[in-house]
Amino acid sequence: MKRLRVILATIIAVLTLSLAGCANFKVIDDEDVFFDALDNAVGIDEDETQHAKNVTVNGDKAEYVIHAKDGDNYYTYIRFKKEDDAMEYFDEFFDDFEEINEDKDFSGSHSAATTGMKGSVTFNGEIESGAAMFLYRNDIIFDEDTEIFGGVYVNKNVYIEVYSIDGSKRDKEKIDTFLKEIGFPKP
Repeated sequence: MKRLRVILATIIAVLTLSLAGCANFKVIDDEDVFFDALDNAVGIDEDETQHAKNVTVNGDKAEYVIHAKDGDNYYTYIRFKKEDDAMEYFDEFFDDFEEINEDKDFSGSHSAATTGMKGSVTFNGEIESGAAMFLYRNDIIFDEDTEIFGGVYVNKNVYIEVYSIDGSKRDKEKIDTFLKEIGFPKP
């Protein structure tokens, strides 16, 4: 009986941490907040980004899309018209990442949490050659072992990717600084 209580307490603690990790970030429903964070945290001006209003992403309507690349770092903001579309887009990434973990093609640390219309995956590790991952503007089949650092987030109708591929220590610091600026969980 005592062992059962310990197991139940462990399960409850894991679920609580999973949900708490998911609750640590707010929805960024104004693109100017993302533009300001790019400028303040990593020195990327709005005119150095690709951005568009009222476009289609993966067959779904998006009110606003921002994409910026800085060396090995990628920053993406998509505000979908519907919450379900944002969550479906996140689920595509989440399923790929989960499969990579199950196949033991990822080594390193990561955390993942989803609840309702909110989810996050943070990662700091290496993906093995041959693995595939869905990312905006970067659907990747890795042809060599690749370091990846950052996170993918969804909250209501907003989907955000912030990551570095084979980035330097300085690149990873920029990712951390940007995530801190917008108040999102870091790897």
